[in-house]
Parts: sequence; structure tokens; C-alpha cells
Amino acid sequence: MKSIGRAAAKLVVISGSATILSVIVMQVMTGGDISPYQYPNSVGFKSAMLWLELAGSPDEVFKVLGPFDSEKGEALRQNLDTINVYDFAFMVCYSAFNACLIVFVSHLNTYRFTGLVKLKAFLILGLILSVAMLIGDIVENMTLHELTHVETPAEISVATMTQLQYWTRIKWGSISAACLMLCAGYTAYFWRIPPLLLPVGLAVAGISGIIAISVPDARFVLERVTVVHIAIVWSAALVHAGVFLKHGPHPSLLPPANSSLDKPS
Repeated sequence: MKSIGRAAAKLVVISGSATILSVIVMQVMTGGDISPYQYPNSVGFKSAMLWLELAGSPDEVFKVLGPFDSEKGEALRQNLDTINVYDFAFMVCYSAFNACLIVFVSHLNTYRFTGLVKLKAFLILGLILSVAMLIGDIVENMTLHELTHVETPAEISVATMTQLQYWTRIKWGSISAACLMLCAGYTAYFWRIPPLLLPVGLAVAGISGIIAISVPDARFVLERVTVVHIAIVWSAALVHAGVFLKHGPHPSLLPPANSSLDKPS
């Protein structure tokens, strides 16, 4: 079990580092995400990409992108298209990172929720979610590319909008569910604060993500809460895996000998 845990930690470090590298490359090569054409807006988005992902109608798509033949609209479309090219590398990396994290937490010593985290179904479900977020992101990217090349809202079909809304929610729903699974996994492993702040952050990311894709008026939560917490908890999980790989479980993280918590499995 220990050897599997260390091997999983190594995979977490590799995939997590690749995820960070892909973000850095994307930022350098594209200049990062930009504001939507209509900014400020009543929806509350500062990110053109996130608003476009969660757009609810053809008219809203053009509120994000602006007129097709305008200078600002053309520049915005080119920026989003370039981001989406580099996003393919990012999506592969973060999906692999989530899969590795699921494997990692399922092989850690646990002091609570052992019956849940050690279930084979827990591991399988986590891996399925990792594949689902990748597939969802791929289809979403292809749909976004289609939307940036239409000249009027009337050219956007109902099928295209339905496809965008469905696969975007598959992606973000899978990411949010994976966060909640990892929350359970790290809660089972850590036994006190401050390390337990990691599963708290994962819970906030997961719950806020589900709210954002379920409640139309709360879509802005994805940008203001979910994405921020995901960045923090993914970074913290990567650091923890690196420390675990080098030193193993730190003694201060283990419960005292007379603790009422279950012994590590």
C-alpha cells in the first residue's frame, strides 16, 4: 500500500506540474483571458471565456463576443480561439491530475470514512469523472470554436446551444463532483486543522461549481468562487503530494496514540 501511495504521489506531482506548466504557456502565448465585449454586464462576468461557456442564448453569445465585423469583436474572437488551442493541452493535464489525485487519496492511510474511500467504486467513479471532464471540455472547445465563427445570432442553431450547455455542464459537473470526492478523501486522511483546510476548500469549490451550473442567476459564482478555490486547492494538493513523496506522512499529521479515531488502514 505504501509503495502504491508513493507511486500515486509521484504521478500527482508529474501531472500537477504539467498542469501548471500548461497554464503558464497558455498565459504567455495568449496574454490570458480578456473581458467580454459587454463589460461591465448584468450577469457579473469579467471573463469572456467563462461567460461564453455558460451563455444561455445566441443573443448572450454576442453580448460576450460583440459584433462580428467590429475591431474589438474580431480581436476578442481571435484571442478566444488561440486560448482554446492551448486549452487542449491544459484539459489533458488537469484531467490526468484529477485522476492521479483520486488514486492517491484512495491509497492513503485513513482515520475516518474508511469504508467510503477504500471502496473500489470510489476509485472507479473518480476515474470516470476524470474522463468525463476531459470529454466534456473537448466537445465544449469545439462548440466554442464554432460560435466564434458565426456572423449573427440567427446563425446559431438550437442544437449548437444545447450542445454547449450540455457538455459545459458535463465538464464543470465532473470537476465539481471530483472536488467533493477529493474532499472526502483528504478528510479521511487529515485529522486536524490546518491540513483539514484543504478538504474545506475542495468542498467550497465543488458546491459552488454545482450551484453555478444549476442556477442561471448564479453563473458568476463559477468565476468568483469556484475557479479561485480550484486553483488554490489544486496547488495545495500538489504541494502535499510532493511533501508526501519526499518525506512520507508527517508525524504531526498523525493522530495521537490514544486517539479515538480508527487506526490507519
